[in-house]
Amino acid sequence: MSTNELNENTEQPDFFRDIPVPYAVFQLIYDEGRKKVVNTRYTYVNEAYCEMEGHGWEELIGRHFLDIYPGGSICFPYCQQALEENRTVQTCLYSKEVNHWLDFTVGPAAGKDCVAFVFMNFDESIKKIRRETNTDNIILNISKLLNNDEDFEKSMNHALEELSRYIYPDRLYVLETDGITCSNTFEWCAPGVQPEIDTLQNLRYDEYLGGWEKYLKKSSDVVISDIEELKADDLVDYENLKRQGIRCLAAAPFYNRGKLIGYLGADNYKKDDLVNTQLVLNSISYFIGTKIVNHRLMEDLNRLSSMDTLTNVHNRNAMMAKMKELSEKHVPTGLVYADVNSLKIVNDTQGHESGDEALKYSADMLASHFGRENVYRAGGDEFVVLFPMVDEKTFLAKKDALTKDLEDGNPYHFSFGVFWCPDSSTVEGSLRIADQQMYQEKEKYYRRKGVDRRRRNTWV
Repeated sequence: MSTNELNENTEQPDFFRDIPVPYAVFQLIYDEGRKKVVNTRYTYVNEAYCEMEGHGWEELIGRHFLDIYPGGSICFPYCQQALEENRTVQTCLYSKEVNHWLDFTVGPAAGKDCVAFVFMNFDESIKKIRRETNTDNIILNISKLLNNDEDFEKSMNHALEELSRYIYPDRLYVLETDGITCSNTFEWCAPGVQPEIDTLQNLRYDEYLGGWEKYLKKSSDVVISDIEELKADDLVDYENLKRQGIRCLAAAPFYNRGKLIGYLGADNYKKDDLVNTQLVLNSISYFIGTKIVNHRLMEDLNRLSSMDTLTNVHNRNAMMAKMKELSEKHVPTGLVYADVNSLKIVNDTQGHESGDEALKYSADMLASHFGRENVYRAGGDEFVVLFPMVDEKTFLAKKDALTKDLEDGNPYHFSFGVFWCPDSSTVEGSLRIADQQMYQEKEKYYRRKGVDRRRRNTWV
């Protein structure tokens, strides 16, 4: 066949219609220092690209990308990399503009600062593989965040923020419950979304979360695709969700030894073919539940290590740590040194249970006047109050009220000394003064009772 015959019988391709995948060419627009791509301009698009974006050719050519898709700069670093390294770059990422995951290749194109994009279509098998891979990667990334060296609150907040990048909710939250009440303990909100955490504290479980239990009887999680479906049968939940502007939600429970202790929830999240949102929430809720349980355990251990279990006030270890802290500051501090009177006699004549009651009574009496957080059991029958940030007048008024209470015929009695120091850096010496004053009061008490008593060792 001659060249003329070939040309006559071969129809010239229509690149606009014939390229079977979305294709576009952009001119990159740099900042003044030409260090960063800040926008792009459409120079060519084909029909498949127009269909994917939902815009006509005439709506796109010559226009800036950010004018059409404000905030849609997620692809710019890949454009810059392809142009400056003179190579093709392939990746997959989620585009909020088209509400899909995009698998694309970008490379240099003819024209100054131009790059060409080819967007690939997924068949079902590739979609399934990519969905599983994306889901696994999301779960892995967030589980790493929950197991890093950040403190508890930072780690939890960081995990919610990271999760938001993948499922694009209006709001992510952690609800914790003891089966009686429930509270929102952590929250992430999209820009412009009103936080709810302050209003969702100490709510009755049966009124706020009890309605979710019916979902857990049929499924491992709670999925409400449209809250309007609640209107007929669950008006309380419907009104709660409607008030918060929730259209749909998913919540994955977490447990401790089989007992429900909370949910990880997502409001108005984006549904996407390439992320298994429910699996992500269910998996992350497990890690969050484990994190919370471990944190509670550590809090309990720390509390036990610093608390006196009999009297439920701080122990000597906590007292020494607090004194060290105060000695490094310069704040006014009220000090009390107290000693339970005749504890040995009570133990010998009435039994150790009565002796324990005397100790608990003394601790409670001090706590009622100075606050339990400021009371320490320094030794067997000795208690110390370290009351920072109190003025002298207020402190001495509390001391007078305590004296009056002890004179009102209470079953147990303790002697105490007080000292108010204007500068806590002298707390150690100041506590010695309170100790000496307490000893003098104790001697008076025993003389009144006709009891001879040897001087006991001071607190150090």
